[in-house]
Amino acid sequence: MTHETQPRLDVPRLVLEAHERCQDHLSPTPLEYSLYLSRQIDGEVWLKLDSMQRTASFKFRGALNKILSLTEEELEQGVVTASTGNYALAIAEAVRIRKHRATIYVAENLDDSRLELLRAHGLDLVIYGEGAWDAEKEARRVAGEEDKIYVSPYNDPIVVGGQGTCGYEISKQLPDLDAAFFACGGGGLLGGSAGWLKFHNPDVEAFGVSPENSPVMYESMRMGKIVEMETSPTLADTCAGCMDLNSITLEPCRRYAEEIMLLTENEIEASIRLLFEQHRLVVEGSAALGVGGLLKRKDRFKGKKVVAVICGRNIDLEVFKRIIA
Repeated sequence: MTHETQPRLDVPRLVLEAHERCQDHLSPTPLEYSLYLSRQIDGEVWLKLDSMQRTASFKFRGALNKILSLTEEELEQGVVTASTGNYALAIAEAVRIRKHRATIYVAENLDDSRLELLRAHGLDLVIYGEGAWDAEKEARRVAGEEDKIYVSPYNDPIVVGGQGTCGYEISKQLPDLDAAFFACGGGGLLGGSAGWLKFHNPDVEAFGVSPENSPVMYESMRMGKIVEMETSPTLADTCAGCMDLNSITLEPCRRYAEEIMLLTENEIEASIRLLFEQHRLVVEGSAALGVGGLLKRKDRFKGKKVVAVICGRNIDLEVFKRIIA
């Protein structure tokens, strides 16, 4: 399916509905001014700390919106999803609010610390396949066979609307924003938030940033269709892996984002270190992508007002200690 044949999402409506549905359970995350980054561009740089969202990741936004949209009968059927960690935690918290449970499929390569974190939240875990894409395909298959509700981390308009509440908050906090940077894996955060920001102010520029080792959305935007490709391990593991070939997120990403930037592993590592050294922020690899993208193109944003979304803090302790050593 090419982007021309995909349904055109009414992103502003989806985001507004998500805000209204979720506001009793979703507290706006703060902005933190970055003196260091502001000096780099002779402008104004703010960090949107979605790492302080419930479950320590922006993923709670989409998960909450989806679970709150389900009827009691649908929840009784059972909820199934697949995750590299953050979405699993988000779904766990969202179904807890509804007083239900969920089954989460994770890959064999999920690091031990994240696996223990998921187990501590009382999730019904199924470990399957070598990578995230294997786990996701199996979760879909089982949900279909057992007539359960499969909840995608990105390929669902209600999830996209929920992720877009991040952009909604930014528009209220920084109404005169010039540019925004978002980590991009499946494209829900970028498509939803950029769609709202462009609705609020058509002059805002939105950029996605992906790991060079897993450039699936980058290649999909370039080709005009979702591509299947081999990916490599990355520090930005929550932005890694393939996407559904019919994913609805390609269309809003192409419509609202100026481009997708790619970062090397060294650039991601340097951005993690920078956020700790300059802000004492502990962040995962995906959360550092926005800052890395800004620094990679800093000359373009001279004198501008910019926000980089810090989307999560669930990093493996040993990995973090190695980076900051």
